[in-house]
Amino acid sequence: MRKLNVWDGVAVLGILAALAATWSVYDRLPEPLPTHFGLDGKPNGWMPKAYGAWGIPGLAFVLWAFVRFLPLVLPKSEKQRLAASSVPLVAMLTALFVAAVHVVVLYVALAPGADVTKIVFLLMGLLFVALGLIMPRLRRNPIMGVRTPWTLTSDENWARTHRVAGYSMVVGGGLGALVSLAGGPVAAVAALVCFLGSAFVPAVWSLVYARRQDPG
Repeated sequence: MRKLNVWDGVAVLGILAALAATWSVYDRLPEPLPTHFGLDGKPNGWMPKAYGAWGIPGLAFVLWAFVRFLPLVLPKSEKQRLAASSVPLVAMLTALFVAAVHVVVLYVALAPGADVTKIVFLLMGLLFVALGLIMPRLRRNPIMGVRTPWTLTSDENWARTHRVAGYSMVVGGGLGALVSLAGGPVAAVAALVCFLGSAFVPAVWSLVYARRQDPG
């Protein structure tokens, strides 16, 4: 867990790329900077340019460091479980997603009227697909995965739930990404339903499985 690997390098390079993009367009960014958008793609939240332009890449780094290095302070048994999981890969995907969203925010700030929801929801769909491919490899741990009261009671429930999560997130993420390409508020809502549904299915399945194992 202490050694950095190629996924860590990709994460850091992605964050640095977002910082470089910010540096290259900073003087042309509006003040204040739009940083939040409704389902119609129109901005409905702003931040001072200095905070919005540099804060999101900073958030990407903080999230990466949190996911990547939190295991170092966990008990030895939890470290061993996480060592067999895909912590660096999940941390990298999290950082790249936030960095990519930041680049989208920069683009929309410089090109008002661009459909930000279509781009962001497409990125979110790809993230769900990637995480879905990782889910079956996650061992029971305190920071990642489908953490319902039932999945935490046994390794068997955890493993079966995360196999279901793998399928549901790949399907839900893929459908959401495809739906989002249509653009507009209706497509955004439909994509959001796909994403939420893909996360809801394994949570419900874990409860159903637990009750089957212990009907009393």
